[in-house]
Amino acid sequence: MESSQPNFSSLRLENIGITFRDQEVLKDVTWGVQTGDRIGLVGHNGAGKTTQLRIMYGEMEPTTGDVVKSSKDLRVSMLRQEFVDELVPDRTLIEEFMSVFTEENKILQDLRENEAILEKMTGDDPDEMQKILDDMSKLQAKAEVKDVYALQSRAKKVLNLMGFQDDEEDYLVAMFSGGWKMRIGLGKVLLKDPNILLLDEPTNHLDLESVSLRLRLKCASYSCLNCIDR
Repeated sequence: MESSQPNFSSLRLENIGITFRDQEVLKDVTWGVQTGDRIGLVGHNGAGKTTQLRIMYGEMEPTTGDVVKSSKDLRVSMLRQEFVDELVPDRTLIEEFMSVFTEENKILQDLRENEAILEKMTGDDPDEMQKILDDMSKLQAKAEVKDVYALQSRAKKVLNLMGFQDDEEDYLVAMFSGGWKMRIGLGKVLLKDPNILLLDEPTNHLDLESVSLRLRLKCASYSCLNCIDR
């Protein structure tokens, strides 16, 4: 479902159905979200709200129906109810934010490892040295494409956007309250630069100030979907 409109994004469920152990959970579900939309999915516990989000996120395959995207490279991010379980308590705040960049961190790690190998080489094996240099050249090209050296700057920008102070970036994640941990979870999701942002019961654990922050942020640049219990 491609669109000629610049920066247009959409994600849609078409006649979705899903069955668990002979129990029909969803049947003929059709609806969607697109650029500029802010949608609340409201229903009782067990009505299938989270299941629909997981299908939209690509984490679960429906039994019937289709998930229609505006483009193949559509970036969909999801803040789960269990986001706290994904935080590492003994990481610092900046480390937790930086952990989002899995591929980029792997490139930096490989570069450091190759540099360490080069430092230990004596020059007795020029072929092996050239191989390491060639590998580093490829990794450096990937690093430039991914803009890996700007990652910390990006993380700090979102950290400040979430209301954290500069001197808090070295605080351990375990030191923050539930409301501030929600900000960490939301900040990590925003660092993935999604086109579509799915929030599963996003007001859990939030104080009033954090709820206000979330409401201001959620409609700034994204198509958003909230899943809320009634």
